[in-house]
Amino acid sequence: MIALTLASTTTTGRARGADPVPRDAQDTVVVTGTRTPERSQRATVKTDVVTRDEMDRRGATNVGEALASQPGVRVDPGAYGFLGNVSAIQIQGFDRDRVLVLEDGERVVGDIGGAIDLATLPTADLARIEIVTGPTSSLYGSSALGGVVNLVTSPPRFEGASGRARIEGRSYRTLFAQANGAYRQGKTWVTLDANVFRQDGIARIAELPDLQVPDISRQMLGLRAGTSLTKRIDLRVRARWLHDKSDGLRSEETPGLGRYLIDLPADTHRYTLHVIETIDLGRGSNLRLTLGRQWTDNETSNDRRNSPVDQLRDRHQRMQSFEAVATFADGPRTWVLGTRAEAETFSQYLTKSESVSTGVTTTRQQEVVPQSFGNAAAYGQLEWRFGKKVTLLSGVRGEGHTKYGGAVSPRLALAYRPTPEVTLRLSGGRGFRAPSAKELGFVFDHAIYGYRVLGNADLRPETSWGLNGDATWQPDKAVTLRASAFANWVEDMIDLDLANGVPNGSVVDYRYTNFGKARTLGGDLSAGVRLWDDRLRADVSYSYLWTRDDLNDRPLGGRPPHTVTSSVRALLPSKFEANARWRVTTDAFINETTRSPAYSMVDLRLGRELWPKSQAYVGVLNLLDARQDVGRVGDTRPPLGRVVYLGLRADFPWEDE
Repeated sequence: MIALTLASTTTTGRARGADPVPRDAQDTVVVTGTRTPERSQRATVKTDVVTRDEMDRRGATNVGEALASQPGVRVDPGAYGFLGNVSAIQIQGFDRDRVLVLEDGERVVGDIGGAIDLATLPTADLARIEIVTGPTSSLYGSSALGGVVNLVTSPPRFEGASGRARIEGRSYRTLFAQANGAYRQGKTWVTLDANVFRQDGIARIAELPDLQVPDISRQMLGLRAGTSLTKRIDLRVRARWLHDKSDGLRSEETPGLGRYLIDLPADTHRYTLHVIETIDLGRGSNLRLTLGRQWTDNETSNDRRNSPVDQLRDRHQRMQSFEAVATFADGPRTWVLGTRAEAETFSQYLTKSESVSTGVTTTRQQEVVPQSFGNAAAYGQLEWRFGKKVTLLSGVRGEGHTKYGGAVSPRLALAYRPTPEVTLRLSGGRGFRAPSAKELGFVFDHAIYGYRVLGNADLRPETSWGLNGDATWQPDKAVTLRASAFANWVEDMIDLDLANGVPNGSVVDYRYTNFGKARTLGGDLSAGVRLWDDRLRADVSYSYLWTRDDLNDRPLGGRPPHTVTSSVRALLPSKFEANARWRVTTDAFINETTRSPAYSMVDLRLGRELWPKSQAYVGVLNLLDARQDVGRVGDTRPPLGRVVYLGLRADFPWEDE
C-alpha cells in the first residue's frame, strides 16, 4: 500500500519540527493523546512511550516484539490461530481492529483476519512508540475503542552525515539486518532506511513435513525527507515499501493415493507515501495538511504438489485520505480544529483449478463483493489550563459514512496537579468501530466443509463508552508510583451469528450481525526506581482485567485476568549493560470447557560497548521455553519457544553528544 500524506498528525508545532527526540527519557515529548506536544509526565491524557533505546533493550526487531512486554498491553502471536503468526495487540480487553494502529498519525490498513500484524512493522525508522489507552475516537475516528498505538519517526538528530546499523543472528536460522543513513544541512534533510528479516519454519509434528510456523522473509525500504520552503512552511515526505512472504507446508492423506504435500505461500506488498506540510501561523499556532494514499496487495495459495487442484486468493485494499488540522494557541487555551476525508476500496478474488471429466478447468470469481466506501469527519478540541494545577480538555468528532450513516464521539478529560510530585487524571469518552469491508461484503465459501460466511451490508458501527483514571506520584526523580483504572461498555458488537445459520441445500450460511454487548474493567499498579545516577533501574507492574460477554453471560475469550511484568536494567563496570524482563500471565477463559494455559516468560540481554555509540550483545527471549501445544485450542503461548540471539549495532557519528 502507498500512502500520500500532507502533514502528519505527529508534527504539530515547531516543538516537533526540528528538535531531536531524547534518546532515552522518562519525560519524552508526546503528541498522540491530544495532537499537541506535551511532556509525557504532564500530559492531560496519559501517554506511555517506548523509546528507541528501550526497543533495543527489549531485543525487538519489529513493533510486535517491542510491545510484547509493555505493561498494560498484550501482544500474543498465538492468539488468533496461526494466520501468519499475527502479532495483534490487545488493550483494556479490546483486540483485533478495536485498537487503532497509526504510523505518524496515519491509520495503517491491510489487516489479516481483522488484526494488524505488528510483526510485519519494523522498528528500523522509528524514534518511539506512543500508546494511549481508552476510547480515542474523538480525535481518530473508527477503531479507537481500546486505544491508539502511534509509530513515530523523526528527522536526523545531527548536522551532516549520520547513520545506524544493526545485524543479528537468532535461533531457527534467523537473520536480521537493518541500516539507516541520513544527511542534514540546516532545515533540509534526507534519510534512507532498510530492513531485512528471514526465519526458518518450525515443524508441526516431527514425523510429518507439516509446518506449524512457516518460513518467513520480510524486507523494508524507506525514504524520508524534509525541507523548509519558507520561514513558515515545512514540507516532509515519507515513502515506504514493505514485503512480507511466508511459505507454509502441510500434508494430507488421501485414501488409495498416499500423502499429498500442499504448499501454502502468502505474499504481501504494502506501500506507503506521506507528504507532510506544516504552516507556522505564528505565536505557537500552525496548520497541517495531509494528503494520503495506501495500497496493499496480498496473495495466498493452496498449491497441491503434483496435482492440478489448486486455489489462489488475491486481495487488494486501497485508501486515500485528506486531513487539515489547525492548532491555535491562545494563552492558557489551545484549540484543535480538524477535518478529514477518506475513501477506501477492498476486493478479493478466488482462482480455482479443478480436474473435471474434460480436463483441468481454471475459474476466477469474486469472493468478496468489491467494496467502495468513504467517510468525512470534522472534530474540535479545547485544552484549557487553569494556572499550573488544573487542565480541562473537551472534544467531539462527528463522522459521516457512505455505508452506515454517522457517529458522534465526544470526550472529556481533566488533569490535576495538586503538587509538583502528584498528577491526577480522569477522562471519559465514546468510541466506535466502523464495520470492515470483510464484514460488510465478505463471502467465504467453505462449502466443501458445509458452510459459508456472508457479509452484511446493514451492519451498524460498534459503539462504546469508556472511563479512565490514573494517579502518578513522583516524590523525586528516582521513584515513580502509578495507579490506574478503567471501565468500558460496548454495544452492537459485530460477530458471526453461529446460532442462526441458514440452511442452503447442503451448506449452512452464517452472517455477520450486530448482537453483542460487553463490558471490560480493570486497572494497573506500577512502580519504578532509578538508583545510583540511573545506573540501576527496576520497574514492576500488575495488571487486572475483568470482561463480560453480556449476551452469553460469560467472560470474553482469551483475556487473562492477571498479568505481572517486571524489568531490571544495570550499567555494569567495563562498559557492560545487563537487562532482564519477567512476565507472568495467568490462565484465561476460552469457552465453557477450555482455558488457555498460564505461562511465564523471561528475557535476558547482556551488551558491551565496543566504541562510543556501539554495542555487541547476546540475549535470550523466552528463556523458560513457554510454547504452544500443537492443536491445543486457545493456547496463546508463543509458537517459537526459546530464542537465542547475538548481534552488533552501531550509530554514526561515534562521538559522544
